[in-house]
Amino acid sequence: MPSFEKYLTEVDVNKQVSIPSDFVQHLPDYEGGRTITFPVHDVSGKCWVSFGYYIRKGDDYPKPIFQKDGRTYVRDKRLRPGDKIIFRVERNGDNGAPIYTIAAQKKIELLGSTIWSSEF
Repeated sequence: MPSFEKYLTEVDVNKQVSIPSDFVQHLPDYEGGRTITFPVHDVSGKCWVSFGYYIRKGDDYPKPIFQKDGRTYVRDKRLRPGDKIIFRVERNGDNGAPIYTIAAQKKIELLGSTIWSSEF
């Protein structure tokens, strides 16, 4: 099952969440020039129906980033730099269709130790 974990940066939290370039092959086909949307389920059962991504141009190399509900997810979960997202592609047992899931973990510093909270 393809997946990636990402520790969020200031840019991820305040502007746009970048996606590892090699992970794009596991997302719906990019048609160029526009945001591709697809449903993503979080571990609480909520379906983010307009999760999207596009490939940013104009830099030294193209960079895929989450858009629409991808940005809303980070904001609604009140994620901060240093928190982590886990994004997975699973397969429907009946027809093999992709099922996209996301989870978040908040970084908590407590008495000099780091602990991670699960989805909230």
